[in-house]
Amino acid sequence: MTRRSSIGAGRTCSSWGAAYKMPKKKPVHLLVIDPFDALAHAVKLLRDAGFAVDVTEHASQIHPMIQEVLPACLIVPLELQGRDGDMPLVRELKNDSIYGHLPAITALPAERLEGLDWAELQADEFVILPCTDGEWLARVKICLARAQRDLNANPLTGLPGNIAIIREIEARLQRRDAFAVAYLDLDHFKPFNDKYGFLRGDEVLRMTARIVVNAARSIRGGASFVGHVGGDDFVLIAASDQIGAACDEITRNFDLLIPNFYDEEDRIRGAIHAIDRQGNATVFSLMTCSIAVVDTAAHTIRHVADISARAAQVKKYAKSIRGSATCYDRRT
Repeated sequence: MTRRSSIGAGRTCSSWGAAYKMPKKKPVHLLVIDPFDALAHAVKLLRDAGFAVDVTEHASQIHPMIQEVLPACLIVPLELQGRDGDMPLVRELKNDSIYGHLPAITALPAERLEGLDWAELQADEFVILPCTDGEWLARVKICLARAQRDLNANPLTGLPGNIAIIREIEARLQRRDAFAVAYLDLDHFKPFNDKYGFLRGDEVLRMTARIVVNAARSIRGGASFVGHVGGDDFVLIAASDQIGAACDEITRNFDLLIPNFYDEEDRIRGAIHAIDRQGNATVFSLMTCSIAVVDTAAHTIRHVADISARAAQVKKYAKSIRGSATCYDRRT
């Protein structure tokens, strides 16, 4: 059930699919772009070392592959150009507001070092070819460790965390952009996590992250940003005139997919029996999502804290509405 309020409503309810299967522990995922077959040895080496490595020859496939499975790192040869032919691929990815946080390693031949403009390279790490197997592995591991430490990425979803979210909002406020912040929170996630365990709960969070990212990618102009505050809280930042459609897409797809994470008995019943925060046995409905939207075009916003305070108040109201709901701050 989905509702959109300020206050106005539209509903949808659906369940589908087979019973949930417990996920296996996943290896670290890498994406290699190699149109010249120059990195075949490195791909084999990394796979033998336990990494899950996907390879594509085509730059146009990068965004669809990232949306399908978010990699922990990208490996790109120096010569590879962007889709329009005039921008190095790494720089193109780094300018992406959603995936710009992903670390990238550029592989370059030794003869290309002279005269290379390192500032234009914009890679997080580099490998000079040819190199030893030990150096390949060390460069990849160092890049992954640095990215986790410096970029404040959420370790579960790979999305930017609190520091990156705050910086993004501050930058938009300084530019005086007209933008809106959608704060998404899952309803009844804790009792679900308590009953089914954190592994299944983690899969719900990964699914939610994919839904939010896909909604952001559908926004025209590419000026959207997605962050994972932590737990079951996510943030979507987009242009004021496009946030509504994105939130509708999020609630619609969440309501469509979430029943599949429950056992058949609970899915048919439409509820689970669990213990609430006070220790009482309680019946909880299937998870829904509540979204609070704060639009800077409708308010005088001077600081990130203004947005945070407004979003917290609106989210409280959104969670009081039965079913998934998007609520807008219309207060003067």
